[in-house]
Amino acid sequence: MKSTTIGLLLFVLGTVGPALAERADWAEGSSQHNDGAGREYYNAAAILPWKHFMGDWRDAKDTEQGDVAYAVAKVVDDDTRKPVAWDVTNLVNEWAAGKHPNQGMFLRATAGRGPIVFGSRESPDATLHPKLLLIGEAGTTSLAAVADTFLTKSTYRSQGQADELRVSADPIHLFIRFDLDQAAKIGKISKATLILQTSKQFGSTSIGVFRCQQGHNEPPSPPILGIAARYQNDHDIADDPNVIFATGFERSNWQSEWTQAEPKNRIDTVAADTRFEKFQPLQGQALRSRIAKGSTTALNTIYKFGKQTGQEPEAIYFRYYLRLADDWNQTVQGGKLPGISGTYGRAGWGGRKSNGTNGWSARGLFRRTIPAGNPLAGRTPIGFYCYHADMQGSYGTNWIWNNDYRGYLETNRWYAIEQYCRLNSIGEKNGVLRAWVDGHLAFEKTNIRFRLTDELKIEQVWMNLYHGGTSPSPYDQHVFIDNVVIAKKYIGPMPESSDATLTPQ
Repeated sequence: MKSTTIGLLLFVLGTVGPALAERADWAEGSSQHNDGAGREYYNAAAILPWKHFMGDWRDAKDTEQGDVAYAVAKVVDDDTRKPVAWDVTNLVNEWAAGKHPNQGMFLRATAGRGPIVFGSRESPDATLHPKLLLIGEAGTTSLAAVADTFLTKSTYRSQGQADELRVSADPIHLFIRFDLDQAAKIGKISKATLILQTSKQFGSTSIGVFRCQQGHNEPPSPPILGIAARYQNDHDIADDPNVIFATGFERSNWQSEWTQAEPKNRIDTVAADTRFEKFQPLQGQALRSRIAKGSTTALNTIYKFGKQTGQEPEAIYFRYYLRLADDWNQTVQGGKLPGISGTYGRAGWGGRKSNGTNGWSARGLFRRTIPAGNPLAGRTPIGFYCYHADMQGSYGTNWIWNNDYRGYLETNRWYAIEQYCRLNSIGEKNGVLRAWVDGHLAFEKTNIRFRLTDELKIEQVWMNLYHGGTSPSPYDQHVFIDNVVIAKKYIGPMPESSDATLTPQ
């Protein structure tokens, strides 16, 4: 892939701990999809945005978006092919000492204009490939880049498969990543030199190296517990005065607990499933739902507050356990997950736009499963799919639960998914949506207008599983759901250990 725009270099070594390296690395992107780093996202496949347009960095004084480079090299426009070197020893040693999470170097123009063109690791000419030269206690080594790309403000598309890299004041910013684990045999590093080969120059330019810092780096914390902490394995939780409804799908006539339980040919309850070797029940029976090959709707089960309790609330907590089966792999399109709504059969789904008086919804959503080669490969992003009074267009707004990467789900694991919805006061933008995954806050938005009239309430919990959009599933896919609880207060996950924090909400 060719480009004539300008770039920034993000250089990342592989010394980060497994959790951060897996989640927070920028993505180079594949040749088939626009799924890598670009001007708006550091990982487009995972819908993970930069904090700042065109990338996030720290300078040598640890100043956000600062100007004090770790190293600077001036590239003279003399129309010759030549190497350009930066002494990055200080930055590499900061990473090695654990002073900062190793998220890479960020190269950008500090003077002049450019663009300066460098060879990428995809260049057919191997002599143009980037290198990191390291001198250590036990010898020297030269590392090849494991990923590289550049950002340009003129396009949202990722450039990770281009055979050249660019840097310019226009701006264009470039990323390159090396795996420092490959240099473990040389011991403590005394000299680190980044070398790029420039093949073209369009103006003399000084290029500085900065430290890239994108994503989340929150310290570990125990889950927040709520009502469920008082009931071992949710036993008798339905008797709690703050619980409106609870089910573990243990009754043979479990459908009678709901206002509607559909479609009957794609939902059932199981305690085991021999088709999935890795399946493990949460406890007892679970609801199994199948997105059938060539179809869209897999679950459309509803709890209507008016019919079940006689009144509709304006705030509610809703928790369920979710497990994606072995065959879950969203390659075509995203879709819908369980959530909370007040559509009243009028608006708030299927392109029926909300106007504040006709209906609203805040279902869950899933996006395409993240492809191989990505730092979050194999995980499925989830979030809210919301029809609200201020929505743009005819279809709902997507809000991904990306706080500390908590809304990125793996297959073959049970997750405690909890949602909170509080409708806005009439005339105010103070409606609230929150989401927790395994007791950790994954999303919060506190300025939503769901409605313009108090005739709209929380009508129902909508247990929905839907493929699309309009595209049918290309194969059978299954999910398992268990231990559903609806309550007036925060429910939380079932406690698994004593390190959890009991915090009434």
